[in-house]
Amino acid sequence: MINTKFVKFTFLIVLFINVVFFTKYYSRQEAKLHEQAIQHVASINYHTDDEVKVPDDKVYSEMEANQKISHLLEQVKNDKEKYWLANTEISEPNLKIKMKDFLTPDEGELNWANKPTLFYDPRFTLSVYLNEIKGQLQTKNPKNEKSKDHLVTVPFAWSDWVDLTMLNEELEKEESERLDCGWLQSDINKPTKHPEFCKNTRDLTNEELREIGLPSKSFLPGFAVKSSPMNKAPPKQVMMQGKAHLLAYQENPLSIIFLTKNGTYEAQVSGKKRLVHTDMFEHFLERKHINANHIDDMEDQTITVNPIDEFKDLQSAIKPRPLDLNDDMYRMFSITRQKDKNASREIYLDTEAFNYNQEQVDAQIEEYETRLNILDDLMTNELRYDAHQIETNILNRHEMNHYKGLKYSNSISPQDEPTYYKLATLKKDKNNRDAGWHYEWRFFNGALRYLKEGYTMKQLEIREQIILDRLLRNWFRFAEEKGIISWIAHGPLLSWYWDGLMFPFDIDIDIQMPSAELNRLSQNYNMTLVVEDISEGYGKYLIDCATFLHHRDRGAKDNVIDARFIDIDSGTYIDITGLGKNNEKAPAEYDTYIRNRQSKGEEVQLYMDRRKHWLNFEKINPLRYSMISGVPAYVPNDIMVMLNYEYDKGTTSYFFDGYYYVPQVRLWLKEEQLTFLFEESAYKDGDKINPDKLAELIKKMTIDHKVRLLESSNDILIEYYLTQKYTAYHEIEKKFLLNPSLQHSILDLKDKTEYHQLTSKFHMDKPLRKSLFDYEYIERVKHND
Repeated sequence: MINTKFVKFTFLIVLFINVVFFTKYYSRQEAKLHEQAIQHVASINYHTDDEVKVPDDKVYSEMEANQKISHLLEQVKNDKEKYWLANTEISEPNLKIKMKDFLTPDEGELNWANKPTLFYDPRFTLSVYLNEIKGQLQTKNPKNEKSKDHLVTVPFAWSDWVDLTMLNEELEKEESERLDCGWLQSDINKPTKHPEFCKNTRDLTNEELREIGLPSKSFLPGFAVKSSPMNKAPPKQVMMQGKAHLLAYQENPLSIIFLTKNGTYEAQVSGKKRLVHTDMFEHFLERKHINANHIDDMEDQTITVNPIDEFKDLQSAIKPRPLDLNDDMYRMFSITRQKDKNASREIYLDTEAFNYNQEQVDAQIEEYETRLNILDDLMTNELRYDAHQIETNILNRHEMNHYKGLKYSNSISPQDEPTYYKLATLKKDKNNRDAGWHYEWRFFNGALRYLKEGYTMKQLEIREQIILDRLLRNWFRFAEEKGIISWIAHGPLLSWYWDGLMFPFDIDIDIQMPSAELNRLSQNYNMTLVVEDISEGYGKYLIDCATFLHHRDRGAKDNVIDARFIDIDSGTYIDITGLGKNNEKAPAEYDTYIRNRQSKGEEVQLYMDRRKHWLNFEKINPLRYSMISGVPAYVPNDIMVMLNYEYDKGTTSYFFDGYYYVPQVRLWLKEEQLTFLFEESAYKDGDKINPDKLAELIKKMTIDHKVRLLESSNDILIEYYLTQKYTAYHEIEKKFLLNPSLQHSILDLKDKTEYHQLTSKFHMDKPLRKSLFDYEYIERVKHND
């Protein structure tokens, strides 16, 4: 018979031993993890390679490895000719022109005002516009008050702001010899379902010509493009389609915002007219004390325009307007610009920001229609006329545009939405492997990754880096200046994880924001042209919000993007999607989360964008202040859960598509740039490179390998020079944001003073890359070897 007392006693003894053992074990493990965490953060070194002192009494060969690196970086800094790509300042802002070429011509004279061919140089456009805006601000709005923005107005034509001179190839021909719509569709993958996309110019009626706003048919190529054909064609035809559309039919932006380092200037677009068909240049000359009617009497009939000088003059005359505190809903502007180094720069969101719904759509429509009805009564009943009430209730053009979008969106179900965004879809050939899915068709100016005339592949790679970096820079500068909340997502967030830069092999840029914030962007800034800080470049970006962003449920398959920030010089863009509540069924992985919230009587805070990416509030909030490619930006709270769910091995694999991550320089580099550092037998299996073996060798690189790598290539050296400070900061940042394994997020940083001190160093410094215009039109040609 079993002695139960003995069994119970034995069980209790075993239980006690296990409790003691595991208590000690977990205590030791906790202490070990705590020690690792301390070592993790204690290993922080704020010094960068360029700060190492180089001895004056040693030749290069006698220096220590870290001294050699500092010496190489110093060479890049000092030799601006050899390492010209590292110098990102504007190189040639001056443009010398003949004044009479841009004024109303005398009888029998030909100039840019009456020639069909087009002139384009952003230095001319920006100089004249900045001068005009300065003049209007001085007389109409000297304090740059928001309430008087409507008083500063300028005409606009896309041909002054986008390079359409490719059309000159046709405009130089006799009208009868110009190519027509048939040529645009002469080499396609399938017939268009939209044959009305184009009309031969010879068939245009006088009424249609008046709508286009050009003097005669001679000012058009043989084709007038109304919309995208939505089929595939060679790059040249696709570029011609977009440029012809901009010349003839593309609607103008509603307003123009000029960014500065301390605020903005704004002008309203009044109508469609080319600069040479206005009196703006004549006014420009008058302000320079030049009488346009007496130019023939002048010995020197040329003038040098300089947009940077005009920009400085504008800033001296009128202060840029900082963000109104009432418009800074989350105090983002105040938080990011604060001087306290120990203060948090995190942003805490409200769950209501993700709850943009049909009730709010209806309320906005009702509010707009109430104002419109009051206006109608005031304007049609002379007994009710009241100028103050008219001023109070009138809808500005952004509000009217928003109202029309709300009404149209409300009239169509998500499943019946027509496609909003059209892309520059390209036929592939031996020179072009780019399908065109990353370019807005209207502004397409050549794919990033096909070899085009006058360019080498290396030059195309540089162009790509410039475009993507400037897109990011100007979106986040605009967002900060206007208090718009957004954060990097998807591919850019994964790229951020590695080195705080953009991947050199990815051309997608994705931004997310709360659905209510998306509506605010649309209401205030849809169809706004954003011009970058002129002292840094001449980039122009169109904010184009989709009509159906008010639908938060999944719609037609093509309408998954809510807004785009489009580089009008290239057609490349940032995809912007709103996250919010909806009526869709959440995926199974959120079942436990939903049950837990419901069991506690808490509201489920689960959000989806229209691409069916799901996130809960805790993964997003609070937003962390960070940097990507040297640009201050926000990242979501639980980064690692998001990345490890979305990208299998994305945060652990050191190679992708022929690129390897090199910890010594914190860059992704091509395979062929690295193999010379190692014995072939160490990374090859027979004749083939084994990526795993090569990656292991790269991970174990020493500082001596690093020196050899930087010595081997000016391109790598320049890239390291440009990025090493930012990637070093990012290495430190990861020690605060992630645990020692770098696979789990640390979620509570509110009281981490050292972390806040680090983020206080995150500022918008000078651009990481050259300006696109400088590179494409000046420097690339000058250094073409």
